[in-house]
Amino acid sequence: MQPNGTIVEIDSRKIHVYVEGERNNKPVLVFMSGSATVAPIYDFKPLYSLLSNKYRIIVVEKTGYGYSDIVKVPRDLPALSDEVRTALALAGEKPPYVLVPHSMSGLEAIYWAEKYPEEVAAIIGLDMSPPESYNFVNFSKVNFFATLGRFAVWNGFQRIPHLYPLNTQTLTEQEIKQQKLLMYRNAGDIDFILESKSIPDNAKILEDVKINVPMLLFTSNGKEIGKYWLPCQEKFAAENHTQLIKLNCGHYIHWYEPEFIAQKMIEFLNAHF
Repeated sequence: MQPNGTIVEIDSRKIHVYVEGERNNKPVLVFMSGSATVAPIYDFKPLYSLLSNKYRIIVVEKTGYGYSDIVKVPRDLPALSDEVRTALALAGEKPPYVLVPHSMSGLEAIYWAEKYPEEVAAIIGLDMSPPESYNFVNFSKVNFFATLGRFAVWNGFQRIPHLYPLNTQTLTEQEIKQQKLLMYRNAGDIDFILESKSIPDNAKILEDVKINVPMLLFTSNGKEIGKYWLPCQEKFAAENHTQLIKLNCGHYIHWYEPEFIAQKMIEFLNAHF
């Protein structure tokens, strides 16, 4: 495995921070990955590669993700937030940031904006999870399948071709190889499990939080998640007086509609900054 970003150290564990694009007077975009995304820098590439000629983009690979160390550490919202904020600072980056969370990291973005509003200029959600959506999740089943998945990884099942979905768009042959190696190492790791188990408490913290920064939300059609997904997205957008753009595609919307999303992001950023 060959990290292509900067390695910083937090409490004796190594965290990988990838940066692309020049520093300028435009917003800095921080991409935040969804749960169990084995290689965030390659997962987000179809989208950020369309933006890094205009904006500085950053992907922080949390503990257990990408090229970062796998270490058994707390995954509550304060711990997650402090880890990413510290990694950015150690990499020489400074707020305010535009947070671009996918899926579960929407909880982290909401917490960050509420706790440190001076550091967050805006949030652009990529099918990010509204806190209320977790009221509809059967976590006993989630934890069972997470444990089952970990057992499958111990037996090498993740090496079966096409069993574990990965993005290959815009990736070089070397990047595809690197992503596969990271999948072999990270799939079902302990930090993914601990993060999953922390979701109910993390979501509960944010039940009544309203966002006071500009937001733009994109949502999938919800078919990969459940019937509750779109109503929760619509309610969250209405409560926060935010535009919601509906896409007829799966949960990893930045794989399916990167050009459209990039254009709408640029329009949003031009209107606010």
